[in-house]
Parts: sequence; structure tokens; C-alpha cells
Amino acid sequence: MVNGRKNDINIESVAQLCVEYWKLAAATEKVLSSALASDGKRLEAQLKFSKRQLDVLLQDLGLRLVDFSGERFHPGLAVSVDNPGDYEEDEVLVVGKTIEPTVMSDMTVIRIGRVIVAPVVQEEE
Repeated sequence: MVNGRKNDINIESVAQLCVEYWKLAAATEKVLSSALASDGKRLEAQLKFSKRQLDVLLQDLGLRLVDFSGERFHPGLAVSVDNPGDYEEDEVLVVGKTIEPTVMSDMTVIRIGRVIVAPVVQEEE
């Protein structure tokens, strides 16, 4: 007990916290690409360490974050699409960008991810 209250973990809150951290890490990576060389290396190392720590904590909780970027989109993916009206229903799509990762516990979806889809780019012959 903590402060007279039961120490229960609200898994949805933990999932939301993980998603928010993931978004912060993604934004930080984007900024790092334009940071000064001396500061960028230190910040990059700090970010890598923090991401490893998040992975360890997620593993301890039996959770994992799933980023579907680059994968072929299909209705069975555990995501909601932010731009569903941009393409025809029969068009072949891929996940162009993950806005929020899906949070899973084994094969159970704890929190649905958010993505933006894009058409499959056909290679020219």
C-alpha cells in the first residue's frame, strides 16, 4: 500500500504513458538531426539510453510498443487511420507514418495505435 491506497497498476495509464514517451522520443530524434555535432552526439546517446530503459520497463510489465511504419496496411492491423478518406477502398496502401504506436500485451491490444497511410510506390521497370 502506498499512502493508505492499494498499489494497483492501471495498465491503460501505463500504456498511455509509454505512447507519450514514444512520441517525445520521435520528436527528439527529429530535432537531433539538426543539432550541433557536439551537442547532438551527447543527446543522441542519452536518448538511446532512455529508449533502452523504456524497453526494459515495458518488458517487465509484459508490454511492447508496435510501430507499423512501412508495413502493408490491412483492416486487421490494430490501428486507427487518420486519413482514411484520402484513398480508394481497393487501393493498396502501406503505413506511411506511425503517429502513436500500438501497445500490446502478448497478443492482446491494450491501446490502438494511430497511423497515416500512403499508397504503395510501384518500382519502375
